[in-house]
Amino acid sequence: MDKKEIVKYLIFAALGVLIIYFIQKNIKFDDFISNLKKANIFYVVLSTAVGVLAVFIRALRWQLMLKPMGYETSLANAYHATMSGYLVNLGIPRSGEVSRCAMLSKSDKVPLNVLVGTVLSERILDVLMLMVVIFSAVFMQFDLLYGYVYNNLLVKFVNNPTALIIVAAVIILLIIFAFKAKSIFGKSGKLGKLFLGFFDGIKSVFTLQKPWLFIAYTIGIWVCYWMMTYFILQAFDFSADLGVSGGLSTLVFSSLGVIVPAPAGSATLYFIELGLSQIYSMDVSNATSIAIVMFSSNIAMIILAGTISYIIMAKRTKA
Repeated sequence: MDKKEIVKYLIFAALGVLIIYFIQKNIKFDDFISNLKKANIFYVVLSTAVGVLAVFIRALRWQLMLKPMGYETSLANAYHATMSGYLVNLGIPRSGEVSRCAMLSKSDKVPLNVLVGTVLSERILDVLMLMVVIFSAVFMQFDLLYGYVYNNLLVKFVNNPTALIIVAAVIILLIIFAFKAKSIFGKSGKLGKLFLGFFDGIKSVFTLQKPWLFIAYTIGIWVCYWMMTYFILQAFDFSADLGVSGGLSTLVFSSLGVIVPAPAGSATLYFIELGLSQIYSMDVSNATSIAIVMFSSNIAMIILAGTISYIIMAKRTKA
């Protein structure tokens, strides 16, 4: 691995550490540290381990999406590319998606446009799964969550129907365009091949050889996310009684924060703290401690595992 590659991954890791520092320096550390000392470290470590498992399942699902198009990829490369993408995201939000596609394209000789298409399909599925999670959480704790979701999500959508119409129209046009791409662009020419490969990637979810396995992977990823939040809640005496339903609600708060394109997903801090303090009437200092531990443990996992994966992929993709 050359010096440029070493400098790149060190920069992304350093950015992650700096983000944590600048976010936490404004927190009341006396309250945070006193609560952190009461945390059961076993559950914190277990949460980060489940986070790694979620990335591994994502890699399995990515492989499954590429097989119908005739691309056999290495599971190790798919995992390391995905984990490396999370590391890159610490520096530039959303850039990790392109980065992981570029890495797997070099290591496994898969066209970049096809990979980008599959990642776009993944993101659409993630939005759909988030909707499922939100409705499930509201169903399990209707009295607690309906008001929060209604005031913070539904009301905003209802008051902005134009945005909904635009999003729906774009999705419909993309689907139509994906299936009509061949007749629009034809098979000849660089532009035609570029778009055909891109839309083949999007369509991969409709041509799966093992659709039930794909569904199982998708559910497995979100169950891992659910357990990550649940285990952090179990790490503290003042939140352990929230149970699995509280873990699902906290996942909703966290996911809403991830949607905001803040560095390293740092907006999750605000949403977790707000949700726990408003809905569960939790003391703000306790809610802040949970948010910081949840956020920091996830970032630490990404920095450690992502750095290892980045080094491995840098060696494998070196020209």
